Parts: sequence; C-alpha cells; structure tokens
Amino acid sequence: MSATDHRSSNHDDELSRALRDLVDDASLPGLDTHLDVVRGRTRRRRAAKKVALGATTLCVAGALGVAAIALPQDVRPEPIAPAESPSPTPSVSPEPIPTFPAGIDAAALACLQPAPTPTGDDLPAHLSVGVPDLTVQTAGSATAPTLLRFDGDARLRYADSATGAYVVAQGGVIVSSALPAAETTGEATPAPGSSAAWELDLASSASCDPTSTQPSPLPAGDYEVFALHRFPLTGYSALQADGTWGEETTGALFDGWLVADPVPLTIAPEPDPVEVRDALVDDTSMVFETLRGASSTGAPVTVDLTFESVIDPIAQLVDKGNGNRTLTVLRNSDVAPRERTTSDDGWKVEVHGGTVFAEAEIFSRLVGSYAVTMTSSAGVPTFVLDVLDGGTPNIAPATADREVCKAFKTDGNTTSSVYDAFLADLYTLAADLRPASSSPIHKEIRSRWIDAPRFWWALQSHEVLVRNDGAAGDFVNTACGEYWG
Repeated sequence: MSATDHRSSNHDDELSRALRDLVDDASLPGLDTHLDVVRGRTRRRRAAKKVALGATTLCVAGALGVAAIALPQDVRPEPIAPAESPSPTPSVSPEPIPTFPAGIDAAALACLQPAPTPTGDDLPAHLSVGVPDLTVQTAGSATAPTLLRFDGDARLRYADSATGAYVVAQGGVIVSSALPAAETTGEATPAPGSSAAWELDLASSASCDPTSTQPSPLPAGDYEVFALHRFPLTGYSALQADGTWGEETTGALFDGWLVADPVPLTIAPEPDPVEVRDALVDDTSMVFETLRGASSTGAPVTVDLTFESVIDPIAQLVDKGNGNRTLTVLRNSDVAPRERTTSDDGWKVEVHGGTVFAEAEIFSRLVGSYAVTMTSSAGVPTFVLDVLDGGTPNIAPATADREVCKAFKTDGNTTSSVYDAFLADLYTLAADLRPASSSPIHKEIRSRWIDAPRFWWALQSHEVLVRNDGAAGDFVNTACGEYWG
C-alpha cells in the first residue's frame, strides 16, 4: 500500500472522531465555532504530514546517492553472461541397406559358357579349395578338400543345397559342368565366423560332348577347376560398432553361386596296361610287385595267371558268386636258402569280374583286364581287381604249351633242344638265390617260357626241388601229359 493511502486512512479516523464529538455536542451552543476549530486542526495535521513525507524521501534518495559513490569498484556486479545453448541431440542415421553383386546363375555355368569369375570378398561367405593343384589320369578321378567360410561380422540366412558342384574350364571356356539339382536341403543360419567343409569328388570326364548323352573322358592337358556352391541369401544383419547386432534385412538379397578361385588341373594320359602274366609256384614276388606298382600308378592290368589248384596248390581260389572270387596266396614258412621277401608271408586278391578257365583238371587260369587298388585286410596285403569294360574274355587266350610239350618229349636216348634248354635254365634258376622280383636271371628265363605257362610252371616247380634237396619230380609230365597221349 502507498504512503498516500496511509494518509487517507488517518484522515478518515480523525474525521470519524470529530463527527462523533459533533453528534455528542449537537445540543451545545457554539456548534459552528467548534466545527471551525476542528477543520483548522485537520488542515494543520495534513500539512505537517506532507512536510514530514518530503523530508523522508529526500533523506532516502541522498543515502542511495552516497552509497553509490562510496561503493568500491571491484565489488560492482559483473554483467550476467548469456547462458550457453544446449547442444542439439545427435540424430541417429538409419542403417544402410546391404547391397551385393549380381548372382551367377546356372545358365552361366553351362557347357561352352565363359569360365566364371570368383566371388572373392564381395559376399559374406567365401568358398575355397584346400590344394594348390590337382592331377588325375584320363577317365580317372580325384578328391579335393573344400571349405565354405562365413564372415564373423554378419548373421546370415540362406537356403542350403547339396555340395559337390564344380565346373572344369580350358582356355576360358567351360568344358565340363557338374551341377546338382537346384533343390534346397533346408534353411541354414550359420554362426558368425563358422565354416563347413566337404570333399569335392572330381571326375576327369566331360559332360559337354554334343555327340553323346554320357560323360566322356577329357583329353590329356591342362585345365582349371572352379568349386561352386549355391548361396541364395535371404537374411542379413551386421555387427555394429558397439557390439550389438543390427536389424535383419530380409528378401532376395543374393541369388546365385559362390565361386572359388580356380585350381589348376592336369589330366595325364592313361598309362599303358601292365601285363601280369605268370605261373604261381613257390616265389610269387614278381606278380606281387607288379600288382603293387600298377596300383600306385593307376595303370590298368591285364591278368593271365596260371596255378595248380588240386595237388599241392600255392594259391587257393574261392568262388563267391556273381563273378566275385578270392585268390589267397599261401604263406611260405621256409624258403631257405632263397632270400625271403614280402610276398612269402602271404597275400590276397579280391577279384570282381573276369574269367577263370580250368585246364587239364588240375590247373586254373584267371584271365581279365582290371583296375587295381591295394588295401590291407587283417594285416594281409590285398589287391582289389575291378574288371574294366570288355575285360571279361569268353575264350582263354592261346598258349604254346602244346607245341613246347611235344618238342620237349624225347624218344629213347635222343634229346631235343627244348629238353636241353629246359635243363640249363632249371639249374641256373636253382643257383640264383634272389627273389624273382629282383633277379634279372629270373626275368630273362621267364621271358623264354612264359608263352607256355603250364610248362613254365613245371620248370619252376622242378627248380624248387633242385634248390632244396637236389631231387627231381614229374612236374613236366603233369603239365604236358594230355599232349602226349
């Protein structure tokens, strides 16, 4: 409330008291005189209050002026600096939508198309072959380890499919295309940074021959192999800088094939067939080592083995039916004084196909053309013979046994040149204590008699007796008897 308001209030109080006095004194004489007195008193009081109020205002103003002059300079209030504006809240940029290159479809991997371009690091999955190069023979096959690796900073979702796809290219053009059917094996969600591996089975055959519906062997030469795997990517989320995973982007993000870097492929010419022609007696090392050598090189073998299977067999043949047989070469317990060799401990042949011909009631003759591999069955060296197309003869190949046996036979005291040669070679073999596989003498003598395999069997059988105890036998008669009748 202002000072003027206070003055008005005091005036009203005085006026009220004066009126009450007037009422009380209304009957008194000299009323007018009394009112004049009251009015004069009231005017004097108002004037005194105005003077006092003016003096008070002047004193306050003077005091403020003195205070302003006396106030020290360093305590004067500083001007208030304007408040800093708060920094704007940084806006979060939306995650960019991942983009991937156009996919390579099956049509681009067909015969006579350009060799594919490796997908490399353009995708979050990477395919590679774990060997620097491959070598295979014509009409042969090989395996190669294949690795599918996923990036560690991405979560993926894709429709998986069968493994083992590849194409073979030469001169930048696909000459063989081995793609599985485009069928999914289910949805795959590999863990980030994980991998999957399989063996790539590679055949050195061409599926691009326009004149045939069957694969044909690729010619010998230099090629490139591209391992493939279908990768229809339908989900992708990336690892963020703060270690969290971003939202998954879905849809047909990539629809095509992963392509590994090419691996050089050398297709070597098919080796010439190895002849395995002999008569099995005491020392079977030459046959054993010939089969082992062929199995290591992948060369096919043409087999013509003659053995006695009734009286005192060194080899036993068991027919398992459907063209399957097992030939077991028995162990030689004592071969002294000849040097012992690996084959003396016994070995086996698992035969699939081919033909066994019976001759002179006691001889068996295994004939056929085979692919050969070597394994071990219960610690016994075992050769597996798989017959080749056209490798099963219907008729036994001709021999010279009849002619040699007739030329050997003598009348009375007359000897033939065949007889003389027989005796000379018999004692030469008996004196050679080396295994047949390492003896040039054995190889030379065999070459003279192998066209008559039964007669060659007789000569070796006599040689064993002569070497061991000097005794002779009647093996020539066993081999040649039917020709002397």
